[in-house]
Amino acid sequence: MTHTIARRSSLALGLAAIGGAVLGKAARAADMKGMVKVTALYGAPKDPAAFEAYYAATHMPLVYAVKGIAHVEIGKPMPGPDGTAPAFYRIAELWFENPAAMQGVMATPDWKKVVDDLANFATGGVTILVSPVE
Repeated sequence: MTHTIARRSSLALGLAAIGGAVLGKAARAADMKGMVKVTALYGAPKDPAAFEAYYAATHMPLVYAVKGIAHVEIGKPMPGPDGTAPAFYRIAELWFENPAAMQGVMATPDWKKVVDDLANFATGGVTILVSPVE
């Protein structure tokens, strides 16, 4: 009998945790509404090792030095489910509280340094998207 109660308690705790995670995600989504993100999609570089070294040691420290960016996410896409190569080599997302905050940041000398630096390492090109968060 104790074993059955333990299983039921475990199930109830598990369901409560899942419910909390779902509610937490919904709350985060509501908090993000109205934000704007700038997405940089980097094409395959001519020299991936040089790209990675420069990106980590020089470019990203410039990004992190910019005041007013609410959140930064970087990633390296994996092959698709069918094994096809990803369309982009690297992705960076820079989040801003709202469009006015983004415009303010983009008017700063620190942001200009970030933009000017792209030519120093993005040999595969870079596509920039600006998206409101819904």
